[in-house]
Amino acid sequence: MATMNTMNTMNDDHDDDHDDDHDDDHEEEGHDEHEGERIFSKTNSDVINLAGAFNFDNSWIKRIDYSVRDSDYALTEQHAEGKEGHEEQGHEDHEEGPTTFTNNAREYWTTFDISTDSFSQKMVLNVVDEDTSVIGAEAFMQPTETKEKSIGYYLSTDLDLFHLDFGARYEQISRDGSVVHREEEHDDHDDDHDDDHDDDHDDDHDDDHSEDIDSFNKDFNNSSLALSIGRDINENVDINFGISRVERAPNAVELFMNGPHLATGRLENGNTNLKSESASNLDLTVNVSMGAFFGSFTLFKNDIDNYIYLQDETEEEHEEHDDHEGLILANWMQKDAKLKGYEFELGGVFELGRGDLTVSYAKDSVQGKFKDGSNIARMIPSRNFYTVSYSHDDLKVALNLKDVFSQNDIAVGETSTEAFQMLDLKIQKTFNLFNESELNLSVFANNLFDEVARNHTSFVKNEVPLPGRNYGIRASLKF
Repeated sequence: MATMNTMNTMNDDHDDDHDDDHDDDHEEEGHDEHEGERIFSKTNSDVINLAGAFNFDNSWIKRIDYSVRDSDYALTEQHAEGKEGHEEQGHEDHEEGPTTFTNNAREYWTTFDISTDSFSQKMVLNVVDEDTSVIGAEAFMQPTETKEKSIGYYLSTDLDLFHLDFGARYEQISRDGSVVHREEEHDDHDDDHDDDHDDDHDDDHDDDHSEDIDSFNKDFNNSSLALSIGRDINENVDINFGISRVERAPNAVELFMNGPHLATGRLENGNTNLKSESASNLDLTVNVSMGAFFGSFTLFKNDIDNYIYLQDETEEEHEEHDDHEGLILANWMQKDAKLKGYEFELGGVFELGRGDLTVSYAKDSVQGKFKDGSNIARMIPSRNFYTVSYSHDDLKVALNLKDVFSQNDIAVGETSTEAFQMLDLKIQKTFNLFNESELNLSVFANNLFDEVARNHTSFVKNEVPLPGRNYGIRASLKF
């Protein structure tokens, strides 16, 4: 079944004047609120999965597979200020309270195999009940509940001239959530806060803010269809054409997010009026295999109605209306968009000594624009991939070079990203031990050039570059 991926990522282009003003304000208060900040995190995850199957003889139902899954996930983060610099200024360590992100889900899944001699056919029933919450000092979203029911049908068959795959899915999704609206009741909040910070912070906070909570129940009914037709042109070439219409409901964050998201430096506002995305997709793939040489080439085009994206405020708006503690105001929005691109790979496999040497070159490129002609933010730049690998028995050595182009097709408020090259080396060896046990040992060296590289799709590309040169050893034992 074809799927549609939305590219909802952000940039982080504070200008220098704003950064200077932000720092000066904190210096006047006697401390830099974020200097020396550390983050502590703890993760708890419990998963219970029960799966099984029933086989039937001489029945129109060949097999029933089922699965019941219960998962509880919790991530607790704590921000704390380091001691360095604070004691000199006469301040004790400042620690914010913890924030806990939880996701509790129950999923029930059943597949009915109703294949015949001519067709491979399956029907799938799926039920999901999910609770999500963010609780604590940096809570940016009220607890939400999602209920999802879906039914799918999949068919595959070989006809005289081509191979056909077809899929259909219908889903009902209900998301229950709420949004908190905070209103300032006194214009002199800042002055009172500064004068009485040590003694009356809690009282002032309660007096100066009132909260209005709006509750929402959002229902979505989505239908998706996908058809793929493939044909072998000859023994060396095959071609495949796919067409699909896929709908995706907005998720809980896109609907109900309402608060500071410090990991991305944004004050994010969800949009309870969002509709489901609806994408019409076309793709064409040609595969070639001739002796030691191989290749593939794919073209694709996606027309997306109601494309969901996160829109940052402009620098001018940020400087003029900075009433959100220096964070960038970002709103979840949607409008029609178009994506198109291609990817290909060429290579060969050659005998070398007692093993095989594989050499390949690949490239991918995608362009994204809204239907009004403006660029979609944070699009992946074009990339080249060069790979040389050698394998012999249980030994494999791979050298990969990723050549990432600069990205200059940027949206309003976005900054360009420079090109970079990333060279990685990996050596992997499997050892057969006693009693059929296996030891898998791998040594890796990533970013051998020690490039200072930034990911254009990252929310914090300027503050957090990609990892520099790093080495490591991994080992796993199977017995």
